[in-house]
Amino acid sequence: MITIIFFWLLFALAVGMIASNRGRSGFGWFILACLISPLLAVILVMLCADLSATAQRPNPATHVKCPDCAELILKEAKVCKHCGCRLVPQNPEPETGTLKTILGEIPDTGASKVLYWVGVAIVLAVVIWISKH
Repeated sequence: MITIIFFWLLFALAVGMIASNRGRSGFGWFILACLISPLLAVILVMLCADLSATAQRPNPATHVKCPDCAELILKEAKVCKHCGCRLVPQNPEPETGTLKTILGEIPDTGASKVLYWVGVAIVLAVVIWISKH
């Protein structure tokens, strides 16, 4: 029985990783795979549109509007490529996507959250299994 739970969680973790690579919430898909089935969840995630390509679109974290022509340009730009306006460089914001751990800070990705919750689930499964035997 513990073997089935282990492989169920392992395949659910794989679904979470696949979903994270496709621009989806890895943790959300991991939970969904645990609840329904890793096989059904991987089929569903493959049927969903790949959002990783849309992550490359301009967003407030990477682009700003030119004060003269209102076109989107990179934050690091010194001259607007559309109108030639000189720009004042903006201070880069501190990186907020990190998790503090005992070993130091690690990048906060969907995969790191999934690995954390898989570890919690495995510990709980082992505790339940030990308490029943």
